Amino acid sequence: LLGHPTQHYMDYCGSSLYTSSQLKAVFTELQQHLFGNPHSANPSSELTEDLVGDARQMVLDFFGAPPEDYNVVFTRGATSALQMVGESFPWHKDKGEFLYLRENHNSVLGIREYAARNAVSFQSIREDTVDRWLASSEETVPGGRTTMEPVNCRDMDNQWWEDVGCYVPDWEKEEKEEEEHYSLFAFPAEDNFSGVKYPLEWIKKIQSRQRGFGNPKRTNWKVLLDAAAFVPTQPLNLKETPADFVTVSFYKMFGYPTGLGALLIRTESVDILDKVFWGGGSVSISSAETNFHALQCQPSSKLEDGTVPFLDIVSLKHGFNMYSRLGGIQKVQQHVACLTEYAYDKLSALTHSNGAPLLRIFGKHAHPDGAAVQGGVINFVVLKADGQAVGYVRVQHESAAAGFHIRTGSSCNPGACYSNLGIEPFEIEQLADLKEGCGDA
Repeated sequence: LLGHPTQHYMDYCGSSLYTSSQLKAVFTELQQHLFGNPHSANPSSELTEDLVGDARQMVLDFFGAPPEDYNVVFTRGATSALQMVGESFPWHKDKGEFLYLRENHNSVLGIREYAARNAVSFQSIREDTVDRWLASSEETVPGGRTTMEPVNCRDMDNQWWEDVGCYVPDWEKEEKEEEEHYSLFAFPAEDNFSGVKYPLEWIKKIQSRQRGFGNPKRTNWKVLLDAAAFVPTQPLNLKETPADFVTVSFYKMFGYPTGLGALLIRTESVDILDKVFWGGGSVSISSAETNFHALQCQPSSKLEDGTVPFLDIVSLKHGFNMYSRLGGIQKVQQHVACLTEYAYDKLSALTHSNGAPLLRIFGKHAHPDGAAVQGGVINFVVLKADGQAVGYVRVQHESAAAGFHIRTGSSCNPGACYSNLGIEPFEIEQLADLKEGCGDA
């Protein structure tokens, strides 16, 4: 770290670092211009509105999202973007499904509360189960049964979830009389625990499915892609992999500003969102006496309640310019891949004096096509000479004392963490009863 030669920052999945040139450009712009609230119509406000519009276009360009196909909604971060999807998604009681990869962040898992509140079934599944599902015929479910047969959802994939009654008698006849309903599949482009990257090819395949995973009825699948851990070091082209909803946090990309993210919404999916709360600039006209209001026409304006953090949004271009100066996201990807491979080779070779390995490293670093399936995260357990694990709290304290800034714990990803450690669901519930606080320690 500049000015701190004994300190080594390595928590890039927690937050990236801003650069000196980036900050200088941000504050120079703030000193040279006057920025007003974009909801006003004076000159300083019009300048702000123009630059906020430029920032939206810059986000679209960076992610290869055609402006006619995508809309950028600024949020407080990826978590707020995920919450917006959960609150607004058209959940239909006893219809549709919420399916999500086990290795999702806690913020994705929280969406299931909206599904459950609307009596919509939810289930976490493993990567191999997704592959089998997408390779199967529409007339079968992953267990090999036909959709005409009764299915106990609890038997599928050994998941612990409530039996949601996957078999619906005479579904072919009933579905003709039903209104259109939707199901949601959520997965991370890269999980933030071990850095495993998941196939973006899933997106189009899932969108083309016409029936549910655990329910044989017809449904329209929408895909939610959590790209927060992926896009800081990996290129994303939404023209090629057109997810319906994409969430990002900008501080994970270039450190500054914090508290700003975005939800990229596919244009064809905007109208299905059922927005409830409205306020600030999201409403065009409203009545105080009667229950009348009309929302803004533009999707971004309709979904952004209140005044957007316009000074933060204006500063985004200096972060994107930093990527350009580095040679673009492809150069960053290549550089990170080289560093990751080198570090993994060195770390995986560390042993105790008795020859026992010093670390147990998670992820797919040893995969023959490692760069395609593994991102720039190296997550490990420190082992004693007898193979027992060293507690992560001790690792945190001792690494900090040595000047290393790392992240320890589950990284807010219980599915990836517990599955890698072999922890069963009943053990998690027992642990919750024993813990006295909310901390990760």
